[in-house]
Amino acid sequence: MRSYFKLYNLAIIIYLITFCWAQNLSFKDIAAQGSLNFIHDHGGSGEYYYVESMGSGVCIFDYDNDGDLDAYFPQSSPLPGWKKSVILENKLFRNDDLEWTDVTNEAGVGDKSYSMGCACGDYDNDGDIDLYVTNFGKDILYQNNGDGSFTDVTLELGIDNHSMGMSAAFFDSDNDGFLDLYVTNYVDYSIDNNPECTSPLQYPKHGELFARSYCDPDVFLGVEDKFYYNKNGKFIDRSNRSGIGRYRLRGMGVVPGDVDNDGDMDIYVANDKDMNLLFINNGRGRFTESALFMGVGYNGNGLAEAGMGVDLGDIDRDGWLDIYVTNYSGETNTLYLNQGSGIFSDATNEIGLGKPSIHFLAFGTKLVDLDLDGWLDIYVANGHVIDNIDLFNKDYRHAQYNQIYLNQKNGSFSDITTMIGGDLLYKAVSRGSAFGDIDNDGDIDIMVSNNNGKARLLINEGDHKNNWIGFELEGRTCNKQAIGSKIIISTDSGDQVAWVNPAGSYLTSNDTRVVFGINSDRLVRSISIDWPGSEKETFKDLKPNYYYKIIQGVSISTISSGM
Repeated sequence: MRSYFKLYNLAIIIYLITFCWAQNLSFKDIAAQGSLNFIHDHGGSGEYYYVESMGSGVCIFDYDNDGDLDAYFPQSSPLPGWKKSVILENKLFRNDDLEWTDVTNEAGVGDKSYSMGCACGDYDNDGDIDLYVTNFGKDILYQNNGDGSFTDVTLELGIDNHSMGMSAAFFDSDNDGFLDLYVTNYVDYSIDNNPECTSPLQYPKHGELFARSYCDPDVFLGVEDKFYYNKNGKFIDRSNRSGIGRYRLRGMGVVPGDVDNDGDMDIYVANDKDMNLLFINNGRGRFTESALFMGVGYNGNGLAEAGMGVDLGDIDRDGWLDIYVTNYSGETNTLYLNQGSGIFSDATNEIGLGKPSIHFLAFGTKLVDLDLDGWLDIYVANGHVIDNIDLFNKDYRHAQYNQIYLNQKNGSFSDITTMIGGDLLYKAVSRGSAFGDIDNDGDIDIMVSNNNGKARLLINEGDHKNNWIGFELEGRTCNKQAIGSKIIISTDSGDQVAWVNPAGSYLTSNDTRVVFGINSDRLVRSISIDWPGSEKETFKDLKPNYYYKIIQGVSISTISSGM
């Protein structure tokens, strides 16, 4: 009995500590007050066209180089039977101190195709961030002209993807200084050949046993992904030569990252009801698919899951990238823990991430230090793909609230969503979620695109009072954005590692700046940067609560103080 009370008291203490940490986190949706008025419309008319339920994404990037993050939203297009009077087109919003202006027309990026996601990267190394848009149809590559406008250079530069493009990512596969491009393609689907699928009602009425709904992914065949190699600013389709094009699966999320710590970026792909893929880079832009061998193709039970979004991050601060994948309702989201020896283990249930995710259908996600305590937390965007799911399963809902899992710093996570409450509990059908310091105050905010609904801008208003340090890198011998650079900082609390990488989540591109939370530490004793394919640089004794601009081999300077 005495042991029981000890365990009970310990549980109460853990709960109180978690509750206190949760009270230090707060998110406020300020989209409406700043005129960020994007509304996604899936273009449907009740005919259950399969493409309707998958989008949409969002990209946050500084398109005009004025020091703050702007936002680009892919939009759908009218499907047969759609009769609304609004114009559906992609939208670009300029950010001026959290006041948002629709600059789509002057920028020239108001595409009216059925768009899904986007990716941002300076493919031509001219200092302006370019924009790639994935479509149900022909993808588009926009070159940033540096004057607030963009030019469609898709065909001119060798891009030719007509499949159902989903997530995309810019990265340098061979460290030659030019960003290459990976695009996930989903299924072989046509509006002209839209199957009529039904599911059994859980509680039949009036003799009706079935109701129409969206089809299961198993109805459709997968499509090979695309890998475009950047040769001095022009792209060459090397999908087959690289080893990527031989797989015809249902690709959804993608994130590059150096999972084996050998100095080049590998690629992890989340597939829907297919085995996930891990392409190990040989350093020269050729890849060996190793998911099964390394333990990340299936979950711990040996089953393929319905992978949607994906991200990489070092959750246990051992210097190795772990993998987090969001999945379908009835499945858990999955955390693959990097063992540092070429293999991963499914640690989902043992670290507390299984049960809280089982009734949600998750898409966008990020491993991100939301409370700046030096440990990566997890944000998950939720929303079902079946609008009438409650007819078939009373435990599930179409609109769902998003979740935050707090890193307990002891090898476990706690779902603190309801403890935080407020705007975080708003229910929607969330898809793409982009992460970055949108108000430039040193903590990470969240932009969410909701399927068939209003976009949301969740500003991190937490009273966490922890210190932080941020870095914006500029490459000289490597790619201009320094994507793939490895940053290690040392403080009194130990070392942390992160990589410059705007990819991850779902249909999304994120802030390229890297922010480390350092809790109560008052000095960053050292920072070392491994530039892609190049030398290492080290800096000593940096003060916290500042962003630092580091130009490779040239200079380090303070950008701003957020606190």
